[in-house]
Amino acid sequence: MENEEAHAAWARLKPNTQFSVGQLAALLGDADESAEAVFGAYLAAKKDLARSMQELLRSTLPPSRPAFAELRSRVSDTLQERFGGRVPQRFLAVPYDSPANQDLFGLLHEHMGRPVETAVLRAVNADDIHTERRIRELRELGLRIKPVKREGSGCYVLVSADLDPDQVRALVVKAIRKSALPEAEQAELVAALDA
Repeated sequence: MENEEAHAAWARLKPNTQFSVGQLAALLGDADESAEAVFGAYLAAKKDLARSMQELLRSTLPPSRPAFAELRSRVSDTLQERFGGRVPQRFLAVPYDSPANQDLFGLLHEHMGRPVETAVLRAVNADDIHTERRIRELRELGLRIKPVKREGSGCYVLVSADLDPDQVRALVVKAIRKSALPEAEQAELVAALDA
C-alpha cells in the first residue's frame, strides 16, 4: 500500500460495494426476477465497483500530485521560455489539471516504459468513458504516450517524461484557435510563435 488516503477510501467503500454485488448476485440467481430489477441492480453494482476499484488501484500507487505538479511546472517553464513575450500570457496557461489527468499521469508514470492496459487506465478513472480523451490531453501537455497492443489488449506506454516540443507549440496554437479573436489576429499570433 502506497497511498493511505486512497486505502482508507477503499475501506469505506468496500461494504457498500459488497452489498451491491450481493444484491445483483441474488437477483441473477432468481429465475422469476424482472429484467428491469436485474438491470437496476447491475447499474448500482457497476457504479459502486468502479468507485471502489478506483480507490483500490490508487492505494497501490504513490501519490501522484507532486510528480504531476512538477510536470505542469516544466510545461509552464517551457511555454514561457519559448513563447513568453511573443503572445499574451493567457495563451501560455497550462490546461488540464483535473484529478483524472493527475491519476492517469500517475499510473503511466509509475509504469514508465511499460504498457498499461486501457482497462486499468479506465479503472483508475472510475470507468469514465472519457479516459482516452484525458490521455490525449496528457499528450497535448507534451508527454510521449504511445498506444500499443499487448496480447490483443489495447495499452498505452509513457515512453519518456521528456516534453515533445512540437506538442508544446501545438498547445499554444490550440489556445489561440479557441479564443474569440478574429481569424486574422489568431493567424498573427500563431505566426509570432515562430518569429
